[in-house]
Amino acid sequence: MCADNLNKNINIIDSTLRSGEQTAGVVFSKNEKIRIAKILDEIGVPELEVGVPSIAESERETIREILKLNLNCKIFGYCEADPNEIGYVADCGLKNTVITVFTSEGHIREKYDRNKNVLISKLKDTIREIKNNNMNFIISAEDGTRADLELILQIIRIAENKGALRVRICDSVGAFDPFKTFLRINTILSTIDFPLEVHTKNNFGMATANGLAAIRAGASSIMTAVNGLAEGTGNAALEEIVMALKYLENIDLGIKTERFRELSEYVAKASARAIPIWKAIVGTNVFAHESGIHADGVLKNPKNYEAFEPSEVGLTRQLVVGKHSGSHTILHKFKEFGIDLTDSEANEILVLTRAMSVDLKRPLFDKELMYIYRDYKESKNFDKEKMEAPD
Repeated sequence: MCADNLNKNINIIDSTLRSGEQTAGVVFSKNEKIRIAKILDEIGVPELEVGVPSIAESERETIREILKLNLNCKIFGYCEADPNEIGYVADCGLKNTVITVFTSEGHIREKYDRNKNVLISKLKDTIREIKNNNMNFIISAEDGTRADLELILQIIRIAENKGALRVRICDSVGAFDPFKTFLRINTILSTIDFPLEVHTKNNFGMATANGLAAIRAGASSIMTAVNGLAEGTGNAALEEIVMALKYLENIDLGIKTERFRELSEYVAKASARAIPIWKAIVGTNVFAHESGIHADGVLKNPKNYEAFEPSEVGLTRQLVVGKHSGSHTILHKFKEFGIDLTDSEANEILVLTRAMSVDLKRPLFDKELMYIYRDYKESKNFDKEKMEAPD
């Protein structure tokens, strides 16, 4: 699919509250789940996957509380393809659910005793129970990238015949790269014209790239999580997918991205998983510049080294003074302090700042810069007085 024919109607289903909470060691409290759901809704994420009703009554109670908020987004539960699980979903008051089937050969051996017919039978029985409860549903093909293509096509045909919203193709162990992802999604859609969603994993650092490749191939929906949270290496990050679509594919989803840093910080605290400073889109180093060449370029025009304005994701630009800084950074920083340096003074102070940065093995704080400036001025005054003193 060429860029000119790229589907612009891309849907996001965020699974921070379900798949994200499956990150090893992460548990969200009820209040945290409610707050995250509210923020996701407020910024315009259209669909949320909020939990697994069969886990416990406490999980179902939290889902009920989220439903009581009457959010604008569509709320989904999650269950296995087992008719017995649909009662838990219905008990929450959910009208939408994801049902997962295990589709790779390894999963079929473990889950369905090596019998694809059992898989299909359980899926159909589950759909029948869903229909009895007047629910909408998505079929999720677990480990779908390693599954037999004919089986995936069979599941999609069932989804089409039974009125599913779409089918989710899961790259459960990050087995695909963007080229394989494009080929698999394109092949499926060349055979059956039915809405596809993708769930990409970050085992090889390609969750976002694979998600974009799937969209290029014709997928219309992608599952994400804030900060890329999820079991193992995580999912495609909501903030990365949204900004990549906007700036790499010219697809603006209308999401209020200026709250991304706020959202990421809240989820980071709730999950006790800090945001790396180098994290794409929301890391504090995204708009931090130390290198003299970079800082000079940004001072002249931010677009020289920034793909978008920091305010678009709730961040601010930082000029860091350290070992690799240049004189233009020194001039700019001291101008912020209300001090106009000459070029000669800036170059001399630069030598001192670089030396201190190397000694401390880090950039310098503003106060440290002022200490250097004061010492520098005192030294200059001392030298001047010494030169003027009579013999």
